Amino acid sequence: MNTSAVAVAALMLALPFSSQPVAAQITEHREIVGALPFEIPSLRLKGSVRPAPGARLYAVTITLGEEPIETDVRRFVLVTSDGTYEPIGAGGRADIIIPLDRVPLGREVGEILPSDAVLALTRTSTTSVTLEVGPRGTIAFLYELPTGVTVRSLRLPDGRELTIAP
Repeated sequence: MNTSAVAVAALMLALPFSSQPVAAQITEHREIVGALPFEIPSLRLKGSVRPAPGARLYAVTITLGEEPIETDVRRFVLVTSDGTYEPIGAGGRADIIIPLDRVPLGREVGEILPSDAVLALTRTSTTSVTLEVGPRGTIAFLYELPTGVTVRSLRLPDGRELTIAP
C-alpha cells in the first residue's frame, strides 16, 4: 500500500462515525394526524406525543446501507420552507417512536429491527442523545413543525441532503 493510501485509511479510521458518509435512502415520510402514542416497556412508560397549538407532527423514515451509524440524533435535521428542525423522537418505524425527552440520562433504550439490526438511543447529557443503528437498519425520526411549512429535505450527519418529494 502506498503512503497516500495509508494516510487516507488512517484519516477515515480517525473520523467519528458521524463525519463519515451515511448511505441512506428515504423510505417513507408523512404527517402524523393527531397524537402519536408511545411505549417504552423497559422504563414502564406509556404516553402520547401531541403537537403544540399551531404545529403538526411529521415523520421521516430512512433505511441505512451496509454500514452502521453512531451519532447524535439531532444531526438528522429536517429542512423546510421556514428553516431547519431537529427531531423530537426516533424509533424503528413511524408508529414506534421514542420521544427523546423521555430517554433518561445515562440510560439506553432501543429495539431490535426486522433486519436484525439494533436501534439504540442513549442520553449522554441533558442536551444530547446518541443514536446507534446497525447495518440495513431503519430509523424513523419525528419532528414538530409549524402547520404551514413545506418539508424539503432531510440533512444527514455528513451534510448531504435527501430530497423529500411532496
